[in-house]
Amino acid sequence: MTLSPAVLRRSVATSRWTAPYLPSLLVAAFSGALAWYGWSALGTAQLVSVIHAGQVRYAGPVVLAVVAVTFAAERVWPAQRRRVLACGHLADVGYLVLYASVTLPVSTLIGAGFATALSRHASWLTLPAYPAVPSWAFVVIGLVAIDATDWLVHFLNHRFNPLWRFHAVHHSQEEVSVLTTFRAHPLVHLSFAFTALPGFVLAANGATPVTLLTAYACLGAVPHANVPWTYGPVGRLIISPAYHRAHHRAAGRTDVNLGVVFPFWDELSGRAIRPVPGGEVIATGLAGRPIPVEQERLVEQERPACSLPGLVATQLVEPFRR
Repeated sequence: MTLSPAVLRRSVATSRWTAPYLPSLLVAAFSGALAWYGWSALGTAQLVSVIHAGQVRYAGPVVLAVVAVTFAAERVWPAQRRRVLACGHLADVGYLVLYASVTLPVSTLIGAGFATALSRHASWLTLPAYPAVPSWAFVVIGLVAIDATDWLVHFLNHRFNPLWRFHAVHHSQEEVSVLTTFRAHPLVHLSFAFTALPGFVLAANGATPVTLLTAYACLGAVPHANVPWTYGPVGRLIISPAYHRAHHRAAGRTDVNLGVVFPFWDELSGRAIRPVPGGEVIATGLAGRPIPVEQERLVEQERPACSLPGLVATQLVEPFRR
């Protein structure tokens, strides 16, 4: 297989040693400090229980069943036809394993550290109990607030370079599918720890049911599907795959269609691009391929060689390179 000049230049560039990117090291250090804080606060036994609960909620049987059904739907109604064993899919399966075994425990530790810091130093943020208000009202408020916080953190990930360097790993996928949901750098969850804030504020008025959080995780996964669905009128209320695909377009660091489940925040901020039914399929990835990707070795009709463990490791190290 002959590599193109562009790929050869990229290979030479990535083979050279470069000085580390200091802001990424600071993100890693702060993440480590919060994780240690969380470990100290929870203790080993409680920590194992909390991590297991998170794995069931965000990568458990229900979520994986939804992912499997959606992946099958991609074979029937693909936005872009891909091989089942395309390199992009295989890499994302690797990220799924990493997500369940490493990313979720890391994010749990970071979240526990953040929650512990809030309880010890900002307890005044918790609202008092309001018995006159029905519990379901606080559940609705909590879910909407979580989604709004997700949107804001997502926006900041696209605006600030130290955060973007980690989030860019998610956007490097050129064969987006529902599996891309799990393509995330473990340290990106330092910023997303702030989504625990609404739950902390409303803690005295009851917790959001686990079933609703699992449903929220599923609704956040399906928009990555490689299908042309717009959801029709419902797409005004829930983010569709066609809507979210515009966010992954191969045009660099885009800050449109940032919503996770609800598109309201994009509409309010003027960042919503509505999909056109039957419109041209948007290519995904990062312009210029600033991060090594699975498809770099794809030339003409030949299939790329998928040396995935080394590639995923390179992608995870990339945020630390200047």
